[in-house]
Amino acid sequence: MSTNTGKQTTNKKGPSQTAPLGFKGKNQAFLDAEYLSARFKKTSIEDVISVGVVITNPEHEELDRFYSTVQLTRGHKLPPLITELTGLTNEELEFAPSYEDVMTELINLIKKWQVGKICVWGGDKNNFQRDFESRNLEKPLKRSVAKFISTFENIQKDVSLDITGGLDANLSLADMKTICGLGGHVAHNALNDAEDMLECIRIIEKDEMKYDGVEAAEYKRFRGEYVKNRSFDDPEVDEDYIIDSPLGLQFLEELKDRGFADDPKTKAFMDDLGFILGKGNVYMGTFSEMINE
Repeated sequence: MSTNTGKQTTNKKGPSQTAPLGFKGKNQAFLDAEYLSARFKKTSIEDVISVGVVITNPEHEELDRFYSTVQLTRGHKLPPLITELTGLTNEELEFAPSYEDVMTELINLIKKWQVGKICVWGGDKNNFQRDFESRNLEKPLKRSVAKFISTFENIQKDVSLDITGGLDANLSLADMKTICGLGGHVAHNALNDAEDMLECIRIIEKDEMKYDGVEAAEYKRFRGEYVKNRSFDDPEVDEDYIIDSPLGLQFLEELKDRGFADDPKTKAFMDDLGFILGKGNVYMGTFSEMINE
């Protein structure tokens, strides 16, 4: 599949066409958080373990910022995967500020700057809400946190649709960073990720994206269908299926000549066939991986 990654947009996008401005001209905040998440048959855990916020005026000029780790709920422990992903450790969170202290300080900062909207990317509002509902907070703080969460707005859908011409409502932060020319690495540090979200919005509003969002959405759609239709790709698990077949190689070349690689389903079949014929596995990377190769 050939993908044109050159910038093709020409019209400037004002702020109202991307992330909504603060209510009635009020300031905005961009928030990200990291979580300890676990699902069980009859219950779940959703602990906020760190939160990062960048506060801006309506023109998205920075006014203030906030970052804190959050003490783990008693009896909860981070699995190695979360530590590897975020860099946070059980020891660090054992001595972190309490949830109550973190939220009190953060809410006071939000009030100080008269923030009208807190922009998040993806499921942070739901995750924050689940964590909040699991805690037995004193009434004054409980009311303040509930109001704080109510100002969250997930801007992922609107911004994704805007820059992909309506093709994709669920661009990841990695996709966004790639399209904006910031690289595809996501730090999984709450403040760093909040900074990246804000910087992407600034770039989009100035129409300075490095890559075309429509092309990114088309690549993602093609790859999603392709991955869904792959069957053989693990040399250790599927090695018994590998054969030597000149006839099979001839058939594979015929499929290539007929342009079957331009369709995700037939490309998946061709790459499975190539694997079975001993030509090795073909990996189709994500958009950010493809761009950053």
